[in-house]
Amino acid sequence: MYLMPVNAPAEYFKAEERFKSARTREEKILAMEEMIRMLPRHHGSEKALAQLKSRLAKLKKEATAKGGGASRKEGIAKEGEAQICIIGLTNSGKSWLLSKLTNSKPAVSENTYTTTRPAIGMMDYNGIKLQLIEIPSTFLPEYMGIARNSDVIVLTYRNDDDKQHLNEILESHYIRQKHVFVNPWKDDMQQIRKGIWSLLGLIIVYAKKTGTPMALKTGSVVREFAERVHKDFVKNFRFARIMRGNKLIQAGLNYKLEDGDVIEIYA
Repeated sequence: MYLMPVNAPAEYFKAEERFKSARTREEKILAMEEMIRMLPRHHGSEKALAQLKSRLAKLKKEATAKGGGASRKEGIAKEGEAQICIIGLTNSGKSWLLSKLTNSKPAVSENTYTTTRPAIGMMDYNGIKLQLIEIPSTFLPEYMGIARNSDVIVLTYRNDDDKQHLNEILESHYIRQKHVFVNPWKDDMQQIRKGIWSLLGLIIVYAKKTGTPMALKTGSVVREFAERVHKDFVKNFRFARIMRGNKLIQAGLNYKLEDGDVIEIYA
């Protein structure tokens, strides 16, 4: 028995029900992790949180001891500025979309479950490299774990029934990333690219001397640009000159950058 959490949201109790009905240790671990994420953080929930974390640690220890945690180690190293997963039902155009957006050449077929392992490609967006990963329609836990750690999810669909099914899949695997629905057969590829980019919350700025594009989080300041170029630029920083449209701005380290800024650091 454990303490009833105070003012827990409905998502917590849904995860709790999934924990109670889970048939495998993997499912129990996922449900318990979701319960911990959904538990409100305040003084009244401290004991309940401690109990949940203790039970989770025990489950993971048991999984490791019995070899049941191997599937949770599946992962793909992030390359580029963001990692985007493509998820869809079989024959929904995932592989075709990946081939159109990247340099990847995945197997494309009318047969079901053509993709049996994640397929990877790099998408170029105005000079910024983004990693796209196609998740197999088998929806195995180890592959869905990759999706849970990604930045954005692209959901391929053919009709409204597909959308409903995909929403259920996201819910059952506790995937809460920002996502966009795409119909690969109808939607414009350039609009798909823009839609993915808009969900990432990034801006593109440029180094004046080289013209090299750099992706930064929206709201970033000059300091973050300087650190990415070279750490000594911050230590020896005097000022920055920013070309923004027709404006020339002299700025300090805490000046907020905007998309399209061209920056030169003076040290």
